[in-house]
Amino acid sequence: MNDYNIKEPLVDYPWKEEAERIILSAKNKTNDYRTFVFDLCMSLAYIDSTSGLEKHLQTCPSCPANYNSHIGFINLCSPCYEKSNIWQYQKSAKPQSGALGKLSSEMMLKFVEILFDEFKEVYSIGGTEVADAKLVDGKGKIILAEIKSAPLLTFPLLLKSRIEDKEHVSGNLTSSQFRELESAIYMHSQSYIPLGQIKSECWPFKPVADYLENESNSKAIEKMLETWIEAKNAYTQKNRDSSYFYLANASGDPPKIANERDNWPTKESISDSKTSTGMDRTDDIKKGIYQSLKLGISNYKNRNIETALISNLPALRHGNEYVDPFVNILWGEENSLVRDGELEYLKKDDLRYIFDHLITLDSPIIR
Repeated sequence: MNDYNIKEPLVDYPWKEEAERIILSAKNKTNDYRTFVFDLCMSLAYIDSTSGLEKHLQTCPSCPANYNSHIGFINLCSPCYEKSNIWQYQKSAKPQSGALGKLSSEMMLKFVEILFDEFKEVYSIGGTEVADAKLVDGKGKIILAEIKSAPLLTFPLLLKSRIEDKEHVSGNLTSSQFRELESAIYMHSQSYIPLGQIKSECWPFKPVADYLENESNSKAIEKMLETWIEAKNAYTQKNRDSSYFYLANASGDPPKIANERDNWPTKESISDSKTSTGMDRTDDIKKGIYQSLKLGISNYKNRNIETALISNLPALRHGNEYVDPFVNILWGEENSLVRDGELEYLKKDDLRYIFDHLITLDSPIIR
């Protein structure tokens, strides 16, 4: 493996230290809090890495407080949906897919580095190497890992613009005008975290780090976490009767009333299955298991190298079918067979797991 491809996660981003402060707030907290904070960090990363963000701004009459404009990362305006039960279509803002994959992987590794004391070194692997990451545990064992991570909720951006309109209309602001606006991240259920002016230092990460470290905000954060848990439960159970179901990624199409009453565009979804949370996209699960097995085969004789799948959340919908059957499977190579009379067998030391570890923020399996 080429060492020049190995580096500390998030080292290329100017807001790295602020992200570390946010992640540290989840140290010794519940698993739900950890995964909630991952979604918060990823939402901030979406905001930071989406070019031409001002082009996605629309005025919105349902925003809380004095905010009057909205930018979302699903196709549904969530303030209108939550406050007024209106299925308002608003084309989502999206970072470029290449930038998003890199960000998501490195953010996940930074969570592992800070929250898991079992691992003493954590590195991101760039380029075209087989593995996404290299971890070193306290005994010096090397873990080569495949990362499949994605947020459950991508929280929208709220803004105070000078556009006076009661309907959803585009802002048509220049980038310099946009940078002067006051902003907040919308945490749903009419809750939000103020982010200050867009042009401020280490925006949008620093204001959130400050907010989470302030003890006076603990009750508000607890309410935000409760909303996140409701969305997680609705996503896991595919409960379309829950108002939180359509706020989560991979919620699919809205109900018929959206088209019939609120003029939702035909054939437009809120968010498709490509945005499934954690490792829940079936194509990602299959690729992740294959890559982990390939890593094991490539390093079969080296007992100091183990393999792992890493994600923020396990496969909440597809785990029983696609992941669980492989957790305790052991395999070995034919040329390692030992003959004893009429018997042929593999020694335990010559058996490998398909993946030695399943490292998630929610329910990790670390052997």
